[in-house]
Amino acid sequence: MHTEVEFQVNPKTDCGKGSARQTRAGGQVPGIVYGHNLIPTMVSFEERELKKALSTPAGRNVFLRLKCDNPELNGARTLIKELQVHPLLRRFIHADFFKLDPDRAIHAMVPIRLMGASIGVKLGGIMQIAMRDMPVLCKPDDLPEAIEVQVAELKIGQSIHVSEIKQPEGVEFLASGKMAICAVISPSAEEEGTKKEGETTAAAGS
Repeated sequence: MHTEVEFQVNPKTDCGKGSARQTRAGGQVPGIVYGHNLIPTMVSFEERELKKALSTPAGRNVFLRLKCDNPELNGARTLIKELQVHPLLRRFIHADFFKLDPDRAIHAMVPIRLMGASIGVKLGGIMQIAMRDMPVLCKPDDLPEAIEVQVAELKIGQSIHVSEIKQPEGVEFLASGKMAICAVISPSAEEEGTKKEGETTAAAGS
């Protein structure tokens, strides 16, 4: 079952930059809830509660079951669609919550989890990761917390592509099957790549 947590939000009637600043000054973060058959509604919430929710194994894909005095929002199951973070303070400054419809497919980015210890790495190879998240299309109840990729048999010089990974039931991968997920390269190849990068940088600076 996908991770779901209860999440308290408070109705917010004011909008605009001034109102958002006041909300943050009061220890809350402004946000908006929208989705199918729902009028976009302004809310506020506690940053620490969202950080706590995001610390679950599901990460950004955690389902948030809203608790709110507004009956239109209370009990709604949502997903974070956008999360704005202050570039210097690393504090949340705004969040978009999308109300889920169990019968409508959603787009999401699902973390890729490499499973096992690669033979190639054990022999001195270096694991290169080309994809860390998989774009998918699925109904909310089919959304996986991670896409597991077995790498135990991966040898030096070998790679794994999207086409080699079995799609979970009800889930469609949106990335091209030709895209590499990871590869094990020899240390000499890594050194050669670093050397060429250094030579290119030196040539550009001369």
